[in-house]
Order: sequence, then structure tokens, then C-alpha cells
Amino acid sequence: MNEMFQSATPLEKEFLLRDATPTDARSLAELIAIAGAGIPEWLWTQMAGPNEDALDVGIRRAKRDEGGFSWTNAIVAEVDGSVIGMILGYRLEDEDHDLERLPEILRPFLELERRVPGSWYINAFALYAPWRGRGIGTRLLAAASKRARDAGCRQMSVQTFSETPRSEAFYNRHGFRRLDTRRLPTPSPCHHGGDTVLLQGAS
Repeated sequence: MNEMFQSATPLEKEFLLRDATPTDARSLAELIAIAGAGIPEWLWTQMAGPNEDALDVGIRRAKRDEGGFSWTNAIVAEVDGSVIGMILGYRLEDEDHDLERLPEILRPFLELERRVPGSWYINAFALYAPWRGRGIGTRLLAAASKRARDAGCRQMSVQTFSETPRSEAFYNRHGFRRLDTRRLPTPSPCHHGGDTVLLQGAS
């Protein structure tokens, strides 16, 4: 996949959408951290080895060929050779996790994932701040929708936070509707309180 677009902004810039590669791992990790509002960095800190920080772990995991945060699941947007945003998703399998064995902060998210097996699940979606509001996110979502259809997924799903209504409004504009919610634990490493919100829409 390799598509060029013009951003909808007075500072017109051409941006490229392409499939991610392992060399994008640093940008992917940074953007996953932005999308996860503190949760990925907390998890990565628990996984860090000697002389590693949280971002090092995120980069290492993004470089893997398998796993939820693998580069293989991501589409990136770039300008002048620099990654400015990404969307990362995959078919959600019907897995039976033992929630009691998982960190408390993850349980609400996995409970909601169980509601939408077989859907194309958007696990992370973010742009660096200067590039938001320029239509790039819409193009990334459309590219992910094509991936979903190509994989035989008729539905897409995503979780956002009740304290970020603009995010839910973005998905609503693209045909997603609220399906369910779960309360986030307190205290938690998440920058937001309230609920995690499951949305679903056609691919």
C-alpha cells in the first residue's frame, strides 16, 4: 500500500500513507504511547530489563513480527520521510483470557474485546499533535477499513475514553456507534478516568 494525499490545511503538505516497516518502530512506540494515555508506558516499565526504559521496550515490541503492537499491523502517514501518525489494527480472535491473571487496568478493555470477536479491532490510532485536525486521521481510518474488508471483516471496533468526547465524535462521524462501556479502575496508570467505551462500525 502506497498512497499520496494533500492535507486539508492552509499549510498544504503532501502526506504519504504506507504499510509500516520495522524501521518505523520508534515512531510506532511513541504513537502507541500517545494513544494509550499512559497505559502502554506503565506496562512497558514492568517489562523493562537492565538499562532499558519504557520506550525501549515499546520499540522492541513494535519491531516484532507478531503480537498486537507489531509493525505488521500498522499503517503509517508520513511527510517528507518522517512518520506523523499511524493506525494499528487486526482481526480480533475469540480468545478466552483469564482476566484475573491480568493487570487490573487491562481487564475492562479485554472484557469489551470479548463483545466483538471477528471484528477488525483498532488497537492504537494517533497522530503527533501538529498534524491533528487536517484530515489525515480520516485517510488512515479509510485505509484501515480497506485492510479490514480485504481480511474478510465486515465490522470494525475500537475503544476510546468517555473523557475524550471528541474522539468518540470522530468515530461517530464515520459510522461507528457506542456498543458498551466498562468503568476504569482507580487509581490507575491511565491519564483518564471514567469509562472505556467500545464502538463498532461497518468496514
